[in-house]
Amino acid sequence: MNVLDYIDQSRVSFLSDKTKNECLKSLTLSSNECLYNCDDFLDSLLEREALMSTGLGFELAFPHSKSDSVINFFISIGIINAGVEWGSFDRLPVKIIFLIGGLVEEQERYLKLLAALSNLVSNTTNRTELLKSQSPAEFHNTFSKLASNQT
Repeated sequence: MNVLDYIDQSRVSFLSDKTKNECLKSLTLSSNECLYNCDDFLDSLLEREALMSTGLGFELAFPHSKSDSVINFFISIGIINAGVEWGSFDRLPVKIIFLIGGLVEEQERYLKLLAALSNLVSNTTNRTELLKSQSPAEFHNTFSKLASNQT
């Protein structure tokens, strides 16, 4: 699975938000062309976070929802250089957020996408390279190179 099929540079943002919920709202709004209803999708993300944090450690978060509000699978990316408290198991603030929107009826594709993305950014060198980015375009280009090397 090629994660690049789900990422568009227009959905890569440097965020100045101070809380997890603010980040989720900002990323949901930046994903509006992928959604039938932003409010419903944001509600589903917040419900998911209430069950268990999507902060996976290593300064990464993978908030996600399979929802009827999603037009088609997508990934939106938020970068917060200062970090945001996310409730991650390692207690480190999150610096890169990969917001994943999926279709309810496509669990297998959803899991494959999550696995491919996790595999790519679990590498310390890859994360370090991504965090050096100074703009959405630079982040997207770096991510594209890393993803292309992985496939």
